[in-house]
Amino acid sequence: MNDLLSAFDWRSFAVVRRNALVYLRNWRTAFIPPAMEPVIFFLAFGFGLAGYVESIAYQGQTIDYAAYIAPGLVAYTAFGTAYYEALYSAYVRMFYQKTWDGILATQVELQHLVWGEILWAACRGFMNATIVCLVLAGFSLAGLVELHLSMLPLLPFVGAFAGTAFAAFGLIFTAIVPGIDHMNYPVFLIGIPLGLLSNTYFPVASDHAVLQLLIELNPVYQLSESCRALLLGASPAPLLKLAAVTLLYLLIFTTLAIRLCRKRILG
Repeated sequence: MNDLLSAFDWRSFAVVRRNALVYLRNWRTAFIPPAMEPVIFFLAFGFGLAGYVESIAYQGQTIDYAAYIAPGLVAYTAFGTAYYEALYSAYVRMFYQKTWDGILATQVELQHLVWGEILWAACRGFMNATIVCLVLAGFSLAGLVELHLSMLPLLPFVGAFAGTAFAAFGLIFTAIVPGIDHMNYPVFLIGIPLGLLSNTYFPVASDHAVLQLLIELNPVYQLSESCRALLLGASPAPLLKLAAVTLLYLLIFTTLAIRLCRKRILG
C-alpha cells in the first residue's frame, strides 16, 4: 500500500519535474517527430485508404472510415507514447545515463522513481495526443471529417489516464531485459499487436465468448472505444470499462514494476 500511495508523494512529482526540465531543453527533437507520426498515419489511412474503404459499420450505423480511424489514432498515440517512453527512454536513464542512480542518492526512494517515470510517460502521451486532437479539429473544421468537437478536449486527459497503466506495463520490461536490443520482444510481440488489434484501424470482434472477453480486457481496445464514443456521440459505457481496466492493471503492473526494479537496481 505504501508503494501505491507514493504516487501522491512530492518526490514522485520531483522526478516528473526533472524529466520535464531535460525534455524542454531538447523539445524540438523529442516532441515534433513522435507527434507528427500519427498525423502522417491519419493522412495515409484516413484519406489514402479511405478512397478504397469509404464507409464502415459501427454500432448499427454506417460512418466514414476517416471518422472511424480518427479516435483510434488518438488512442494509439496515447498508448504508444506512454508505452515506448517507459521502455526506451526509461531504460536509457536507468542503464546508460545512470540517472536513476543519481536520483536514488537523494531523498527519492525507488517507488517514487518508478511512479515518477509512470507519470512522466503519461504526460508525454497527453502532449502527443493533444497534437493529434488539434490536427483532427482542423480537419473537422475544414469539413474533411465529421467529429463532435465539443468532446475533443477530453481525449488527451482520457489518454493520459490510461497511459499510466501502459507506462507501468512498459517498466516491467525495462526492469528485466538484459540489454536494449532485447526491447524488440516487448515492441514487436506485444506493443505493435496491442496497438493494431484494438479497434484502432479496423473493427475487432469475435463471436466466441472467451476471445471477446480477452478483447474486452485489452486496455488499448477500451481506450480506443472510449475515444470513439466521445468523438462520434456513441454510448459512454466504454469510459466506465476503461476506468475499471486501467485501475486494475495500474495496481498490478505498478506493484510488479516496483518489485522488479528494486531487485535490479538495489539487488
